[in-house]
Amino acid sequence: MARIFSIEFTYNGAVHHAMITVRETPFHQEYRISLQEAELYGQLPSDRIICIEPGNFIFANSSSQQYNDLAKQILAAVAGHIHKLQH
Repeated sequence: MARIFSIEFTYNGAVHHAMITVRETPFHQEYRISLQEAELYGQLPSDRIICIEPGNFIFANSSSQQYNDLAKQILAAVAGHIHKLQH
């Protein structure tokens, strides 16, 4: 069963929100991003984040770890939310 949560993050001096759906797979957890501002999707490497091991979040199908500020903010917001749930 999928879980859903929302995140808040700052990008270009403005606060943004996204809905995140969580799906368990045999190999990892997958987090699918639903942004309110559709124009931001083009700035992300993917609309999916995966977590293969606890605390290690990466964008799916991303060839580089050199993420832009938007990607870093979203990763930090997802990681922060998951960290709060675990403590």
